[in-house]
Parts: sequence; C-alpha cells; structure tokens
Amino acid sequence: MSTATRHRRSAFRLLAGAVFAVMLVFNCLTPYIADDFTFAYAFDTGLRLESLPQLIQSLAFHYMEWTGRVVVKFFAQGFTMMPKLVFNLCNAAAYLALGLVIYRLARGRRSGRYDLVAFVLIQAALWEISPAFGQTNLWMCGACNYLWASLGCLAFLLPWRYYLQAPFSAGRRMTVGMAVAGLFAGWLSENTSAGLLVCLVLCVAFLAWQKQRVPAWMISGLIGALVGFAILILAPGNYNRADDFTDTSPFLTKYAVRFFNCLNMLWDYALPLLLVFAALYVLLLAQKPGRAALAWPVILLLGGLGANFAMILSPFYYDRSTHGVFSLLTAACAACLVQLDGARLRRLFAAGAACVSVICLFDLLGAGYDIASYWMMNRTREALIVAEAANSDNAVITTYGIEPYTRWCGGYGLPDIRESDEDSIGLARNKWYGVASLTADEVRTYPFPGHTNDAYEAGLEDTAEKPAEAPDQ
Repeated sequence: MSTATRHRRSAFRLLAGAVFAVMLVFNCLTPYIADDFTFAYAFDTGLRLESLPQLIQSLAFHYMEWTGRVVVKFFAQGFTMMPKLVFNLCNAAAYLALGLVIYRLARGRRSGRYDLVAFVLIQAALWEISPAFGQTNLWMCGACNYLWASLGCLAFLLPWRYYLQAPFSAGRRMTVGMAVAGLFAGWLSENTSAGLLVCLVLCVAFLAWQKQRVPAWMISGLIGALVGFAILILAPGNYNRADDFTDTSPFLTKYAVRFFNCLNMLWDYALPLLLVFAALYVLLLAQKPGRAALAWPVILLLGGLGANFAMILSPFYYDRSTHGVFSLLTAACAACLVQLDGARLRRLFAAGAACVSVICLFDLLGAGYDIASYWMMNRTREALIVAEAANSDNAVITTYGIEPYTRWCGGYGLPDIRESDEDSIGLARNKWYGVASLTADEVRTYPFPGHTNDAYEAGLEDTAEKPAEAPDQ
C-alpha cells in the first residue's frame, strides 16, 4: 500500500470516527421525547415493558390495531427496556453505517482507494438536506422508524450493486438468506421499502435487457421483499387508521393534491440533490462508461423517486418520511461522483467538499448549542417534576413546555408537555412520572443569537407588557 493510500485511509477513518463521536454525543443529549414514553408500555395491556414475550404480544396487538410497521417498532419498543446508553451507542453506529453503506453502494467492491471527497459529500448531504434531522436520527422512536429502515433497505441493496458491477456465483445459502433478508427489508417502511422494490425490479430488468442470467438469490430476494411489503401494507391496523382519516374530496382532486405534495417535497428540500445528480450524470455520460456504470445511478435515482411518490397513497406526507427518499438520492449522486476521473475534475470536487464542510461546521456548532440547551432545560424541568411527584401521591403538576430552534434538535416539531394530557403521549408520560396529571400552561425557550421562534417572541412580549416591580422598601 502506497504512502498516499495510507494517508487517505487514515483520514477516512478519522472522519468516520468523528461522525460516530458527534452522533454519540448528540444522542446522549437527546432525552425521551413524545412517543418514546408511549412505546415504553405494552400496547395491549398498558403495562411497562419488561420482557421479550411481552414485547412480542404488544407488537402483535399493534399490527392488528395500528400499523404493520412492526419490525422497526420492535427496536423502538425494545430499546425502552434497556438503559438509554445502549440506544445511544447503537444509533450512533447506525448513522455512521448508513453513510458507509451509501458509500459502498456508490463505489461497489472497488478497493485500493479511499475516496474521502465522496464520503465528505455523502455526510454533508445526510446532515444538510434532511428537513427533520433530529426527528429521524436522534429521537429514539423516529430513528428506529426512519434511520434504521433506510439502513436496512440500502444494506439489502449491496449484493445487487456488487453483482451488477461484476457477476459472481452463489450457493443455496445465499438464496435462502436473501429471501429472509428481503422479507425483513420489504417489511421495514411503507415508502422506503417501496423505493427498494423499484430498485430491485429495475436491477432484474437491466439484467434481462442485457440478456444476462438473473441469479436465483436475486429472484428469492425480490420475492421475499414483495412478501414482506405485502405483510406491511395489508396489516389490519393500517385500515383501522385509515378510517380515522377520511377524505371526502373527489378522487382526482384527492390524488392530484397528494401528487403535488410529493412534488413540492422534492422542490422544497431535494432540489440540490436533483441538480447535482443532473450535472454529475452529464459528466459521466461524457466519459462514456459501460452500460452498468450508467444504469446503476439511474436505478438509485428512480428508487428515490419511487419512495417519494409512494406517499401519494398516504393522506399525510410528514417531513420525516423523506429520510429514505433522500438517502437513495444521495446514493445516486455518489454513484456518479465516484466514477468520474480526471485530476482537474477531482480537484474541483475537493474544493466543493471543502466549501460544503465549512457550511456544515457552522450548522454543527448551532445545532450543538440547540441540542445541548434543550437537554439542559429538559433536565432542569424533569428534576422539578420528579421532586414534586415524590412529595405527593397522584400529584397534579403544571409545568411548562420547551420549544427548540433548529431541525437538528430531536424535539423540534414534536409534541412536548401541553395544556391537555388526555392523548396517548400525555397519558404515557403521566405513568412514566407516576403522577395523576402533567400539563403545561406556558412554553419556554432559551436565547439563541441569530434565531427566533414563536415561544421566545411571546416570552419577550409578555415581559415587555408587565410593569416593573417596585423595589423593596
């Protein structure tokens, strides 16, 4: 191994270690939020989760009554039975693993070169593009539902990437293993798994178009993913929830509105990725690579678009549902980037990575301040709640809500303690603290130079309206 390669390897590993360390700190500074309290209790009995059989029974009830997404819910509920540090470590590793999987989906099995520029840009995309970073990567319930689902789906794609790059032989074990893995990958997330299925079908179609043999493990993997997706979509709980969200709009109007919701999500957040992909793909075309090299980025792009427009079937498209979409689009861009050669072009990419890194560093500092401030304020409030609950049986506590500033904070956009505690989150939070009632009569926040939010502005106005108290005589 040359000296230059060793230096690149060391820099690559250093960056990977830094990503893990930052995410571990951010996870440690993210408390239980919103549905985390709900998931700590069995859905069927309402009792605190303490064992694996109890967890399985809870998920079976959840499948019948609420949603088919029980694979990711297994982790979301399972982690509540362990110390939070266990989740913090696993989740930081999952975030790093997603970046590494995207890198491998782009590069394939090529070795001998650590493409630091590509890895930096992948990490920048994961950090900057997501409109709900904290909800999907730090909030425990959200991370299990979105980060872990994206990781599972994209990791399942790796053998497909390797085969399109260079066909290889495999035995029965891989055929069976891919069927089982496909079952769970298809069962992870409604729209991310839909994007995965688009990628799988396109891979098979590409091989058929090239008149190449489609290996048995591909067929079994695709069938397994289809079965898993069917189990996910056909869950009775999905139809129970659908009854709660009736839409009386005419058929064409309803789906036209949903289509433009999906289109606007791309326009509002994914436009940088789409423009970068277009530019990189044109450069790739100019270098005239092989058909597989041209096909793979398009397969990933169409998978991302498929995951996005699959949300047409849902009455709501939450920002956090874009996690799998943007992960696939990031992989598509990276798959173009790593194939581009030329010293001048590589220097240009390195300069771009350096500029993007400066932006990320500024946002990282602001996000760190927001996350740490939210943690400190929540810790102070929790100490008061615990103390008051300990001094009285069936305590009725009125406290305050907390409103963070940035999308990198896990609590951003999620329901905190509110005026009413009669919903599932409020009732679970009451059980968690052992109180009869826990509500808030105001929302507080902390100073954040250069930023503002509704809670802070309201607090300033309230302070300005109050007359100054007379000094003690």
